[in-house]
Amino acid sequence: MTNFVGVYYNPILITICTDLLIVVKTALSTTGLNYFPMDFQQIKSRLLPALLLTLLASCSTQKVPDATTDTNVDTGLEEVTIDASGLSAEQHLALIQDLAPDLAVDQLIIATTLFFQQENYPKALWLADKTLPLIDVSTPNHNQVKMQLTLIKADSLQQLGFFQECYLQLNQLEQFANENAISLSAKYYRLLSIALQEKQQPIAALNAQLYEFQITDKKAQSQQQVENIWQGLQRLSQWQLALAALDKAPLSEGWLKLTAIANKYGDKPEKIHSQLAIWQSNYQYHPANIIAKQLASQVLVVKKIENIAVILPLSGKQYSAGLAIQQGILASFANDESKKIHFINSNTVNWYGLSNELSTLEIDYVIGPLLKSNVDRYIKYTSVQAQSQNDFMLDTTAQSFTLNQSKNLVDSETPNLEGSFDYLPAIDSDSAIQSYLQPMDNAKTLSTLLLNMPTTALLAEQHTVFSMRPEDEAKQAAATLSRQNYQHPIVLSQKNIVSKRIARAFVKQWHRITGDTIEVVYYDTGAQMQANIKASLSVDKSMARISKLKSRLNQSIKSQTRNRRDIDMIYLVGSPQKTRLVKPYIEVNISPFADTIPVYASSRSHSTKSDYSSGSDLQGLTFTEIPWLLTSDQNADLANLSQALWPNRSDGLSRLFAMGFDSYQLIDKIPLMKQAPYLQHWGQTGVLKLNKSNVLTRSFLWGSYKHNKVVTIVME
Repeated sequence: MTNFVGVYYNPILITICTDLLIVVKTALSTTGLNYFPMDFQQIKSRLLPALLLTLLASCSTQKVPDATTDTNVDTGLEEVTIDASGLSAEQHLALIQDLAPDLAVDQLIIATTLFFQQENYPKALWLADKTLPLIDVSTPNHNQVKMQLTLIKADSLQQLGFFQECYLQLNQLEQFANENAISLSAKYYRLLSIALQEKQQPIAALNAQLYEFQITDKKAQSQQQVENIWQGLQRLSQWQLALAALDKAPLSEGWLKLTAIANKYGDKPEKIHSQLAIWQSNYQYHPANIIAKQLASQVLVVKKIENIAVILPLSGKQYSAGLAIQQGILASFANDESKKIHFINSNTVNWYGLSNELSTLEIDYVIGPLLKSNVDRYIKYTSVQAQSQNDFMLDTTAQSFTLNQSKNLVDSETPNLEGSFDYLPAIDSDSAIQSYLQPMDNAKTLSTLLLNMPTTALLAEQHTVFSMRPEDEAKQAAATLSRQNYQHPIVLSQKNIVSKRIARAFVKQWHRITGDTIEVVYYDTGAQMQANIKASLSVDKSMARISKLKSRLNQSIKSQTRNRRDIDMIYLVGSPQKTRLVKPYIEVNISPFADTIPVYASSRSHSTKSDYSSGSDLQGLTFTEIPWLLTSDQNADLANLSQALWPNRSDGLSRLFAMGFDSYQLIDKIPLMKQAPYLQHWGQTGVLKLNKSNVLTRSFLWGSYKHNKVVTIVME
């Protein structure tokens, strides 16, 4: 994107033009005093507009079309008729040469609006920016004019691709409107929604859409607006919908209840119709009735899946992980007679021949692989290109490059030129050229639920990723906690790869929402951990001051260290063992006369093995977790069976068991999710939603240590 400053910005001429016009207007209009001789005034009143016109004309060589006879422009306030003369923007600027400064400003406003209407956004942006300082109380409807010009600036910036700059303009506009008790317009909210979407703030963007719809005249409300709101709702995960409910935007209650019905019952025709009937009776005049009718009439096509291949590490170092997922899949399978499962060991499989093996088994769907390196191999060796190459090499009827001939070419340093001439004429054939130019058909790619993100390989449409990415819960935690009015949080993170990923994701999400950058303190073990935590709370500085004071007084005094008062929340990332050491140490270093600092954590800090410990080290710790590891939200029968069969299973393997259980449940639901983006799955690893990149994201629950046990809580 070309920087707009370089398109129209000439600093020297801008300074000359703007400063001169401000001087003239200030001298002649504001004070009412005449500081300049008449001859000088006449020169200024004519020279300045000429310079301005020359500058604008030099910005672009394009000829701007004449304005229409009646120019009505959406200013974001009330529709204002700005011109009925049929003059173009350039012609209005030319008129300035013969006008007094006050009247010249009016022409600048008209020209600015005409440039915007003509989609000449660089000129509209520049002229709006330079006209705004000239608006004062002597300008008719000066506050509304300032709002109009600021909206033109914001819209022009957005049209030119400068979304962050547009967002800043809209923030200034909101502040100005609040200070002057002016209502914000539908156009403001429309621009705000787009800017927030670019900033990856979907909840705030949805709220802006709802406000826009509310203040749009009923006659002007369109079905497209309703569809846009619905699309915004479909993009939200379950935790985002819960946060959106707290905002109480206009008409949001009806929208969110309809969304909840679609999320949960969209794939159950017998239930969704009865639920929709109840909703329609409660919200007879709600604009979402259009969507309710669409949901009632939508028919989802169920994909028939009979043979399933599961590719897991069933030997070697990752055997325990593969076995836990296998056990979860079998628990979910529960001897379903309509399906057959074929387990394939990823450590012994022949990747080159995998496509043929899956074809021989008549596989409809694949789950796995688990390891990243194997995910890349799987995508590579089951791609359409690889399958086409295998088919060609195995085609014994081909006149060239049969299996035996290919072997000879590989084994021999000198190719058999006589045999190679058989395929050369095909290069010149039209069919060969067309076959090369046309894109590969992905119909041969098997539908696959990958259990990890690929490192280098590209996903096909038939690939879906179900990854236990730690970043998901960090994003949810940051978005949720940012609403708790914490102003100065810090992150304490253990020094390892996974913990650093969580910490970075939390900080990035916090910055995206609040604009603030959070300090991250990495801690290690032993004395280094204590030193890091003391430094993060500034306790070390307090101890130094106390020590210095004692040395000066040369006598014994009672003292108490003080911690930083600006820290009001800590997000802790680390293993359960490290958390048991860190959290009490934080509490010890908080002054007795200071407020308690709340501590939140990721699921890495939680262990089911310590939920009922008699110790109080973790009391008050609040954390995100999957339903399977929160007793109150488990599938009770399945949990009891799992505990009986594998009483000593670690928390990590328990998470993989839950992943396996959900994987089998998802193979029937993913094809429906692709048809209906609003569908979500309530699983043991969280509430799962398919995003536009074909990656399943998770919504977590919140747990808290209270009275030596873990309870599920609702964050508000």
